Amino acid sequence: MAKVLPTKKTERAGVNQFRSLLESAGHIVQEIDGGNDYGEDCYLSFTEYGQRTGDIAAVQIKSGVTYRRDTGYAIPCRDHVNDWSQSRIPVIGVVWDPEIRKLYWVNLTRYLRQELAQGKHPRSVPIDEHAILDQNTIKAVTQEMRRYIARDDHSHRQGPSPALGLAAAVRRYRNRNSNEIESPAQGGKAMPHAAAQVEFIDRHPHLIDNTMKWLVRTVTAAVLAMMIPGLYTVVAGQYPHLWPLWFPAYFGMVGYMLRVGEQVGEARHIKWVRYAAYVLILSGWYVALGTELHGWSPNRTFCWVFVVEVPVLAQFALLKIMFCLYGRERARRRRLAAAYGDATREVGAEG
Repeated sequence: MAKVLPTKKTERAGVNQFRSLLESAGHIVQEIDGGNDYGEDCYLSFTEYGQRTGDIAAVQIKSGVTYRRDTGYAIPCRDHVNDWSQSRIPVIGVVWDPEIRKLYWVNLTRYLRQELAQGKHPRSVPIDEHAILDQNTIKAVTQEMRRYIARDDHSHRQGPSPALGLAAAVRRYRNRNSNEIESPAQGGKAMPHAAAQVEFIDRHPHLIDNTMKWLVRTVTAAVLAMMIPGLYTVVAGQYPHLWPLWFPAYFGMVGYMLRVGEQVGEARHIKWVRYAAYVLILSGWYVALGTELHGWSPNRTFCWVFVVEVPVLAQFALLKIMFCLYGRERARRRRLAAAYGDATREVGAEG
């Protein structure tokens, strides 16, 4: 059976992306049969308010990462300089980057005419890395091309421009071999030894985030465990009647605040909960460390406030957090029920 080459699928992907984008904006894209492809892949008929404007452009579409350069992209033009520069309808160049899934564009006809007027002989046409063609820019791009078509048509009606003179001839001679576009691929030299690791991370995009999350949890748990002997010495030694209540209150409050603080992405109004938990951990570390080092002791007033007030703060803080979150969640579900009815109760619970 016939085998479909990967390059063929990449080429079709670029044409399909361009066609889908332009047709979604109401314009008309007419593809050229591959056997009759002499530097253009399709014709683009511009429309306005659902009506054809009569403005037409030819389009050359390239697909793949091989067209990347240090500053954007480039389309080879060695065999099509005369075709694209002398065309009575402008030729647009489009590059589809399959890795970042973006289209980039350039007016091939305008660029080549400007270069030839200066005596240059370009071998490729650059595309700026900011010349993105998407839903946000398509209106501006089509308007720019239609203005160019109008100016070009007017210049043809006015006739050819006068001779450029001796200065232009000198510029042509100096720039006869210049071509600043032939540069290495964008991003510089490839790093094959790191390719496997990068591909592995790309296949598991949440691996780093999950690893960092569990690393932070492990370090936090280790720090809290290391604090237990020092805190026990302070609490049980100076306030023996408090330690049965103090330890569950302190560690329970810190653990609950850290757990609630992980929801900061969904509930930004409780960001302070996570910060408060770390303040409590640092305060406990200060007290615990001071009791275990000889020749140094923490501030007595700070220790007294930390030990005596923690159970009280724990009671009020936990209740405040619990009732605050409970109230917000109840209000959210009531709004969902009022808007969508009881049929969306399960959806509301998941959201």
